[in-house]
Amino acid sequence: MSKGKRFIITALLSISALLLALTSCSESDNNPILSLPSELTDSDGKLFDNKSLEGKPLVINFFASWCDPCKREISEIEKIHNRSYKPELASKYLDELNVTFVGINSGETDINRAKDLINQTGASYVILYGDDGTLLQGVGAVGLPFTRSEEHTSELQSPMYLVCRLLLEK
Repeated sequence: MSKGKRFIITALLSISALLLALTSCSESDNNPILSLPSELTDSDGKLFDNKSLEGKPLVINFFASWCDPCKREISEIEKIHNRSYKPELASKYLDELNVTFVGINSGETDINRAKDLINQTGASYVILYGDDGTLLQGVGAVGLPFTRSEEHTSELQSPMYLVCRLLLEK
């Protein structure tokens, strides 16, 4: 294959990857509002009170301990959550709307492995356990990790839009 053809193929693949990344940072009106099942538990094994999240803009991340990309994503979400990543922009985009981050362990067979992962990554945002994969499948995910936003009033106030702005702004 000639250098010109390799360059064109590489450029097309790069553009495709960029478009895929940017479209995942856009908000879709097709996403149904997520209803968290009442059987999800917190890190102490207590049933989680879903009412504590009502009306809040949420960034929800589904994960499992056996998923290597999930480990990296949890660490990155924690940096945004604790404002160690671009603190001035995090404040600008996330604090005004009081964005809440939620991790949901999904499809896990060993809850202790999931808890070990959370301890290793230092995640300090809300972590919930107990999804057998039904909730993940219900939101249309085809794999892990899967992140979505909820409870926004407009596309420009969507928690996912704000996180993407934070990540993309220089």
